[in-house]
Amino acid sequence: MLCQRNAKGPARRLNADLDLIDGGFRDYLRQRHAADFTVAHYCRFLRKVARYLAERRRCVTLLRQRDVPQIMRGCLPRWKAASRRTRQSGLRQWLRFIGRFREPAPRVRWQQWLDAYEHFLRVDRALADCTRAAALRVLNQYLSWQFRSRALRWETVEAEDLRRYAAQRCRVLSPKSANDTMSILRQFLRFMHMRGECSPRLALAVPTVADYGHQRFPGVLDEGQRRKLLAAFDRRSHQGRRDYAIAICLIDLGLRAVEVTRLRVEDLNWKLKVLAVPAAKASPGRQLPLPAHVESTLRNYLQHRPPTDAAQMFVGQTLLRGRSLSSWAIAAAMDRAYRRCGFVGWFGTHRLRHSFATRLYARGATTKEIADLLGHRRVATTDHYTQTKDLRALAQPWPLPLHHQS
Repeated sequence: MLCQRNAKGPARRLNADLDLIDGGFRDYLRQRHAADFTVAHYCRFLRKVARYLAERRRCVTLLRQRDVPQIMRGCLPRWKAASRRTRQSGLRQWLRFIGRFREPAPRVRWQQWLDAYEHFLRVDRALADCTRAAALRVLNQYLSWQFRSRALRWETVEAEDLRRYAAQRCRVLSPKSANDTMSILRQFLRFMHMRGECSPRLALAVPTVADYGHQRFPGVLDEGQRRKLLAAFDRRSHQGRRDYAIAICLIDLGLRAVEVTRLRVEDLNWKLKVLAVPAAKASPGRQLPLPAHVESTLRNYLQHRPPTDAAQMFVGQTLLRGRSLSSWAIAAAMDRAYRRCGFVGWFGTHRLRHSFATRLYARGATTKEIADLLGHRRVATTDHYTQTKDLRALAQPWPLPLHHQS
């Protein structure tokens, strides 16, 4: 009997690991828009790793980056390096998911330029970590292309080089992605000009890729879809009650996912019915009024919130009980709700923020008022959120009726 009781512990941990792989990790990969084949491939290998570690009384959620070579040798003995590569990529994605992966930081010849620009983006522009990382990846790729076999001298860079690079990017990227790349490069060259490194003509020479008629905004939820989405959460369970409160913050307060992750219990002022939204991206933070239904939803969630030392308001309820949620976990919770509602092809949380802005504009709010609620510094940014570009309802028929003509 004692042996059976001792055997139940490892089996229970293994089942918990397998549930996390098939649940949270699968949703994480889908959130990153991995193909279904890739998701199944990674999860199948991770289940094998979990069983391999369970036999050695280890847990896959405690896997460390330095353990990867040993895991690959133990799980895939006598496999070729090319065959191991995709499985090792799956392990890296798992380490990112559990927060134990650190990107290598190779030193390149132009590293001092990247370090200075990263400091500028972080301190002066207060951009989010993911935004800075994306910009540095783009710039490292360009600098490698530009100075691979040349001296690090900006005076040797010509406008034709920038046009050739843009043409090369257009062959592998969509017009929108190519324009985003060129915008990052343009901002970097302006920064380098401010440092006295290059001529201002280089920033002006960065081309813009034609993308006529391809500008797309995420679809917004109408009132029926909004009610259907909120009804998709099982508020009888602790996790469903938490996910419902998160959805209310996203769709009825217009918060970003990163702002939801940074919310603390002390940010709620029940007496004044005000929520202090923490700083995120370029927003220094803001005060939002608490509607009655949002207040009651948050009160209900906090009454069932698990005991934890985390300062964040939203924490895990099951396998990661008491740990603060990441932006990926929040997006995955919304993705699961989309699938329960049958909203095919919907991902992420930003469409809920767009829906909040569009609903306010339809009810008569000005773009300046909506910008203040969203935390936008520029009203022009809010125009994209309210999706008011369609002016067909304001256009008069052409040609005008005879009695309107002079």
